[in-house]
Amino acid sequence: MNHAKLAAASVALMLLSPLAHAQVQMTPHETELYEAAKAEGSVTWYVSQFTTERADGLCQRFTERYPGVACNPVRASGQVVFQRLQQELAADALQADVMSTNDDSQMLQLKQEGHLEQYAPENLKHMIPALRDLGDKENYWITSGVAPIIMVYNTNLVSKEEAPKNWTDLYDPKWKGQVAIGHPGFSGSVGLWAILMNDLYGPEFFSKLEENEPQIGRSVADGHNLVVSGERKIALAPLPLVESDARQKGAPIASILPTDGALLPPSAAAMLKKAPHPNAAKLFLEFSLGVEASQYFAQDFRYPLRTDVQATEGMPPLDSYKTVGVPTEEAVKKLPDIQALFRDTFGI
Repeated sequence: MNHAKLAAASVALMLLSPLAHAQVQMTPHETELYEAAKAEGSVTWYVSQFTTERADGLCQRFTERYPGVACNPVRASGQVVFQRLQQELAADALQADVMSTNDDSQMLQLKQEGHLEQYAPENLKHMIPALRDLGDKENYWITSGVAPIIMVYNTNLVSKEEAPKNWTDLYDPKWKGQVAIGHPGFSGSVGLWAILMNDLYGPEFFSKLEENEPQIGRSVADGHNLVVSGERKIALAPLPLVESDARQKGAPIASILPTDGALLPPSAAAMLKKAPHPNAAKLFLEFSLGVEASQYFAQDFRYPLRTDVQATEGMPPLDSYKTVGVPTEEAVKKLPDIQALFRDTFGI
């Protein structure tokens, strides 16, 4: 992925004036989809990209814009969502209309297996070009967000000066029993992070980290929550979740932007080929790239996807810190081995 383009786009994004929060008028294409979606009645969204709270919030805004079309989010960690979807596809009993994930390698696999519907949302033309280009070139999935994976620390328990500065600091003996991470067998973003750590530092990274007895949950949100509660001092976490909880909820936490690079996984969303509610699925993808969704992202300390919506003041521009990505094809090849390495090392 082209991080230089992302960085340049973020600078431009910060300089744009925010739109009013009034509802934007529907285009003729959107109106046509809405009328067809009302006849279908609902859209079911399988999502690992957001926490349950944030997924519910986005669905609420969808139904406010499109009365009569219920939005049903089914939220779990990345691998759990993917496995459930695979089971439904194998049984020819698909329930999902749209899937969102932090691991776009899952989208590549679904595309190769013929399970995704090709659809180019009208709102693609309003996206930040660098973010739009991270989506599938043949329009089988779109970029639905960017949430850099960083570290978080509890400010009541750790000073800014002593907080880790890079990923290898996680296995400093002073953090023994105080670190929390997710599991690549359950979380797509943790899988990409594990691939990145192995690429940077080799298997020794995990063996040294294992000696520090980290708490291993499923998703990156699990570790984040342990730091918020003070049960752990340091954790792997998504930048938007850290900033949102710190600023909106007053949680005693702060972000660490690793000097060796924050992981920048583009989240992806796609419509399933045999979606039970195809028009509602297309409408949801349009909404995901619409003004209300980007405003919601900004309010939640995420990076908006559109050129006409401003990021929240104080969010660090993407060019202000180092980011590193894992190419989709590479992730598909490496994930099984990294999952096996992780299980062998940590015993779970």
